[in-house]
Amino acid sequence: MTPDLRVAYLIAGSDWPKVDAAIARLRAHFPEETVEQFSAGGDAPVDVAGACNALGLFGGRRLVLVRNAEALDDDAVVEIVAYLADPAPDTVLALFGGAGITPKHPLAAAVAAVGDVRLFDAPERKQAADWVVRRLADLGVSCSAAVARRLVDLAGDDVGDLALEVEKLAAYCAGAEARVEDVELLVIPRADIKPWDITDAWGRRDAATVIALATADIERPEDVGRLVSQLASHVRKVHRAAVVLDDGGSQADVARELNLKPFPAGKLVGQARSFARDELGRAVMRLADLDLAVKGGSRLDARFELELALADITGG
Repeated sequence: MTPDLRVAYLIAGSDWPKVDAAIARLRAHFPEETVEQFSAGGDAPVDVAGACNALGLFGGRRLVLVRNAEALDDDAVVEIVAYLADPAPDTVLALFGGAGITPKHPLAAAVAAVGDVRLFDAPERKQAADWVVRRLADLGVSCSAAVARRLVDLAGDDVGDLALEVEKLAAYCAGAEARVEDVELLVIPRADIKPWDITDAWGRRDAATVIALATADIERPEDVGRLVSQLASHVRKVHRAAVVLDDGGSQADVARELNLKPFPAGKLVGQARSFARDELGRAVMRLADLDLAVKGGSRLDARFELELALADITGG
């Protein structure tokens, strides 16, 4: 085992942007063919210990990555704890989970003895502004408490939405101090998702229907801004679903990550599979550009800007 990696990791908590970042950093150390992924909580039991002790097809160092570790049954936990008492030398075991993993969980003690345990909790509403300040500081941008509170007022306290808006703000400020004016310019206000008829058409890549439905009830420029925030919120969720699926997750994982019931989670999964992950990332950024345009960043008519953007994100 090289010095930069431990034989086991347990990374969990409700702050899923940090958990996801940890997954990405760890996976970057391994070629794709040496990564074996499991997702706990399905119908079939997960034999994590057996996978760790198995010989890899390609030889050398390998990664066994387990999502939803909090859903492992008692037998699997006992087997993993026993395995960690004498781990395979060329295998890295990475357990990732949500808020169900606590410092008192049996896996936490077992992993801590041989590896690294990190638990990240999402902020409560009253702590969300402090979280924004810290997150921006990690990205090299200073921010006053007033600016952070304004960002939370606009984006809400969902840690996923906050993380996206913070990253956008940090990129815009490029090391300079963030101001309230920057937040007002960039952050898309939270709003309820537009009815499924529009998003269903988008998922089918039916640009003509998307544009027709989206513009049917637009009478004033501010109507465009309202619709943009609704669409942006939905596309961010689809992008999030795509990230979970690409990391080996299932529809149940998507529902758990986004706190959704099975039916809307299934809708998101279906739409996520209609678009490439990088395509969804570009759609998120295109809607952010649209939000800026309709707030005065463009001389074109707001409705025309909306139609152009909808064509872009639907047609690819």
